[in-house]
Amino acid sequence: MLGGHAVAECIRNEGVKHVFSVPGESYIAVVDGLYNFPEVKLITNRQEGSAAFMAEGYAKATRQVAVCIVTRGPGATNASIAIHSAKYDSAPFVLLVGQVGRAARGREAGQEIDYTHFFGTLAKWVIEINDAKQIPAVMTRAFHLARTGRPGPVVVSLPRDVIEENADIAMVKPYRLVRPAPDPAAIEMLIGRINSARKPVLLVGSGTQYAGAWQELIDFAEKFQLPVLTSYKRQDAFPNSHSHYAGNLLTSNRQARALAADETDLLIVLGCRLNQPTTGGFTFPKAGQSFIQIDADEASIGQNSRPEIGIVADAKQTLLAALRQAGPGANESRASWIAELHAKQKDYAAPKLRPTRRVSMESVMRDLKAALPADAITTTDAGSFGQWHQRYLEFDRPNSYISPTLGCMGPGVPAAVGAKLAHPHRLVVSHSGDGGFLMTGHELATAKQYGAPIVAIVYNNQGYNTIRMHQEAQYPGRQYGIALENPDFAKMAEAYGALGFKVQRDEEFLLALQRAMHADRSALIEVETDYEFVTPAATLAEMAGRKLAGD
Repeated sequence: MLGGHAVAECIRNEGVKHVFSVPGESYIAVVDGLYNFPEVKLITNRQEGSAAFMAEGYAKATRQVAVCIVTRGPGATNASIAIHSAKYDSAPFVLLVGQVGRAARGREAGQEIDYTHFFGTLAKWVIEINDAKQIPAVMTRAFHLARTGRPGPVVVSLPRDVIEENADIAMVKPYRLVRPAPDPAAIEMLIGRINSARKPVLLVGSGTQYAGAWQELIDFAEKFQLPVLTSYKRQDAFPNSHSHYAGNLLTSNRQARALAADETDLLIVLGCRLNQPTTGGFTFPKAGQSFIQIDADEASIGQNSRPEIGIVADAKQTLLAALRQAGPGANESRASWIAELHAKQKDYAAPKLRPTRRVSMESVMRDLKAALPADAITTTDAGSFGQWHQRYLEFDRPNSYISPTLGCMGPGVPAAVGAKLAHPHRLVVSHSGDGGFLMTGHELATAKQYGAPIVAIVYNNQGYNTIRMHQEAQYPGRQYGIALENPDFAKMAEAYGALGFKVQRDEEFLLALQRAMHADRSALIEVETDYEFVTPAATLAEMAGRKLAGD
């Protein structure tokens, strides 16, 4: 069997339905192998960075391992941003990378890179296969590592002569997925602490999403009378309309942050590693604060703060075990407190009209909330515009919000196409700034080619507005290097075979959105926004000389 054919068969055996790629001569033996498996759809992208972003979006939309294959050297470096993003967001991802032949390694051969060094701090595991007979063993372990513990990206380097070698290759079955169960004694301690606490709070992250613990989480919050917070950009980890939902820990949500850092007397952290954005720059848990951390990955326990109790276990298995325990008695005071927290969050998520010189983002948010179906999938790129979506959009279905915590520009459109391929019967809407869209908006061509229509909304404020904001805060009146002279985005969409709309007034957006949602192809809505309005709470002028997070 050809080594490349063995790679392809391993991909098929793992249940992979789509592989994202840009063709390269270094791995055509794998492509030839995929030709034998029509049940695995090979998606040809326009640039390797976009292919990798699309795979990452697919992984987040399905909670399954996504696969991307790129050529050596420049192909690998182009894909590296998405690998970095997948590491930050704990997304299960196998990146296959072409490599020069074994005899040429270490001689600065054409497009040669040592991937172990290049990807070493970005991926969970980086491995180069130097024996065709080892392909099944390495590939199955790559998938196993990508999906277990804290999910994340794995990089497998494929020397060309290895995948073009005809060898006696014995295939092996994929690893069986085993979810770690909690220690019963730890569960008893957890429930004892919850039942004795006055104001316990549950903070959940993506660990609950990859465990598939949606209903168990709801049952747990209700039985043990817990308000629920979601970690940064994990709004869809718990139904936002549920009476126990207390908000998301985005930077500007002061009431949610105060609840986690000051008000609670016991913080239960489930499937969240308490990263910098979630904790507002590691401002909590504070020294001496009571908190319990539960995670399937032992390295995440105490990574940033030492918990009172650390439990290494799968989120769903933990919840199932906890639900077998007795809950606290009726507590009207606790119920009233939870209701008050939810009411405050609902008010925080309600857009208040704020007229601008162009289209008001608050008006756009109102229209989106009114028009989008409950099961719509939202993807957002990085940029100041995203603060409105993080604050105002609400999610009541699992796997419905995809956004990079890394803050990288470019994933908005590719992630949306990946999500649409994963869920062809759900509406998928991408949100990008003008800068981010110009980096990867070409993937509208991929959407057309593979019948994966999306609605792409581009917020055009004629510049890199997040940087404009930071410049004004640090160096008032000295904005430089951030202005963009943009194309006509609506006409650009038409060139890709999509419908194109331009919105210049508040009252135009809803009609454009409705037409885009019911179109038989992709549609792009260009929304002209006012760069002066840089956040939902402040204008550019109000930012002058003001200390910002990250400065």
